Amino acid sequence: MVRVRICGVAALMLLFVATQARGQTTEAAALPLTLVQPEALPFSEDELQQTLLARLPGPAGEAGLPPVAVEPAGADAVTIHVGARSRVVVVGERTGAAAARVVALAIAELQSADGQTAADTPPAADTPAVVATGVAASGTSPTSIVASAPTPAPEAQPGWTPRLCVTAGAAKGTNADELWAGTVNADLVMPWGPGRLRFAPSAGLTVTPTHDAGTADEASFVGVALRALVGPSLGPVDVLGGALVTPYRIGGALPHAGVLVGGEAMARVAVPVWDRLLLIADGRVDAFANRVQVIFAGGQTFATPRVGLGAGLGLAWDWAP
Repeated sequence: MVRVRICGVAALMLLFVATQARGQTTEAAALPLTLVQPEALPFSEDELQQTLLARLPGPAGEAGLPPVAVEPAGADAVTIHVGARSRVVVVGERTGAAAARVVALAIAELQSADGQTAADTPPAADTPAVVATGVAASGTSPTSIVASAPTPAPEAQPGWTPRLCVTAGAAKGTNADELWAGTVNADLVMPWGPGRLRFAPSAGLTVTPTHDAGTADEASFVGVALRALVGPSLGPVDVLGGALVTPYRIGGALPHAGVLVGGEAMARVAVPVWDRLLLIADGRVDAFANRVQVIFAGGQTFATPRVGLGAGLGLAWDWAP
């Protein structure tokens, strides 16, 4: 009877020690992963953590997995940042573990590329030694990582990279004598702080073709729009507004030059096409404090818009950090 009790107590002690060791191993297996706008992603952090641990080419502690950040990049895509590398990954209609597997494979590829680059650089003398052990669930994929030294806290990763947007389209004022014009616009959209706020310096060209060429009513318009826009980025949609200054020249029978001053509000939607390339469409509303109207001898008029409406279609490029 005494031997039975001793064996029972020993079994309970072994079970307790194994449970504590398993908890420590699970905690140590956490990777330096940051989800930006997690509510907009098709998977949870736990799903991506578990999938990553099963797909890394070797124990993450051998070379140190660089900080990883994941953010939405559209209705069916995400942008991943692994160290200094970024990639847009299309997950389609997948959700949960299925979507996490697609993203984990891309992260593993970028991590492997970073690891090969780091292997050519000798470690610093003051780099702490890290020893990792893995327990295989099946094949050679590790299911846990235990480090002998604590991993330094990852540096904050940018949740959004600068984006260059170029569009071409058309614009027209709301009055009859404010004619159609062709437009070309370029915006450089940059993060402003750690949140969703964006700052976008912008420039554009507006050209109205020559009206009634060769007559006394001939008129044309060329304007260069200079903007400073600010606003939030809501997933694939940017909503911006700010100041607008447009130096212009009116040609024809009554030439004139000057500057229009006002403001602009615009919205733009972006859809990933390939890697960092996106298809974009935007709409703009311009309001000016001053207006120029040319009245010809025959009673016809030509004017710059008080309120102008424009739309454009083009491409955007995300710059890697």
